Amino acid sequence: MKKNWMSTRYLVLFIVLTLAWTWICGFIPVVFGFTGTGIGTFVFYFGGGAPSVVALFLVFLTYPKDKRRDYFRRCFSFKQAGWKWPLITIVVFTLLSAISIMVGVGLLGFEMPTMDYIKAIAANPLNILLVLLLSLISGPLNEEFGWRGYALDRLLVRFGFLRGSLILGFIWAVWHLPWYFTPGQAQYNLLQDSVFHAVMFVPSVMMLSVFVSFVYVKTGRSILAGALVHMFSNLIGSQLLSSYTTEISMLIRYTNMAFFLGVIIYAAASRRFKAETAAVIETIRMQEQEG
Repeated sequence: MKKNWMSTRYLVLFIVLTLAWTWICGFIPVVFGFTGTGIGTFVFYFGGGAPSVVALFLVFLTYPKDKRRDYFRRCFSFKQAGWKWPLITIVVFTLLSAISIMVGVGLLGFEMPTMDYIKAIAANPLNILLVLLLSLISGPLNEEFGWRGYALDRLLVRFGFLRGSLILGFIWAVWHLPWYFTPGQAQYNLLQDSVFHAVMFVPSVMMLSVFVSFVYVKTGRSILAGALVHMFSNLIGSQLLSSYTTEISMLIRYTNMAFFLGVIIYAAASRRFKAETAAVIETIRMQEQEG
């Protein structure tokens, strides 16, 4: 009997295995008290690759050959991703961060980010290659084969654009649970500063998920384009600004959320985007039937 590679049970298996792997690895150093050590750091980050590794395992295990080919094409095709939406993403996150810093430093008196990475690039432009590599590894590479590459299509078909994107965003947010208990992580710093800020991380990721899905639809299901949104969100909104205070971090997050809210309203109201989403979902369903 031919396997139903789009079966809901595989989606559930992906979510369960991903959360279990990451949470077990993330909480072992916390429970046994060796966070911050070499072995503790290794175990923690070993769990960080679960979304992509679990997804790739399921792709090779269950996908027909032609669907595997399509999957990896969408993961790596710069032609499909195009230049328009990656460029828009860079401009959007740059403007949002710049506005947040001007308001935070100029009006609210927050401390200016030190921007150590930007200074390193200014001192030696070749350092941008290292910065981009670190940004690629710390999010897109170890997560996006799974979140957008594996889970999103199934959620779009079953729940539609907004609900599917928000459900994925919630899973993506709670996946970070061990980060709240690991010193040195951004979520840990949020929890130490304010329970409210720590809780607000969840809806912020859910709303970011909608924007990533929006670009995914606009690029004809380019997994690479979605990964670039994730990458530029991290790179421009935090990594290039390091080090920075929690106040600046949260102001950037809330500014981003205001923009994402606009995207959500547009996605809910736009007939054109609804038609684009319907076409994408129909394509996914046709591929499932071809299975």
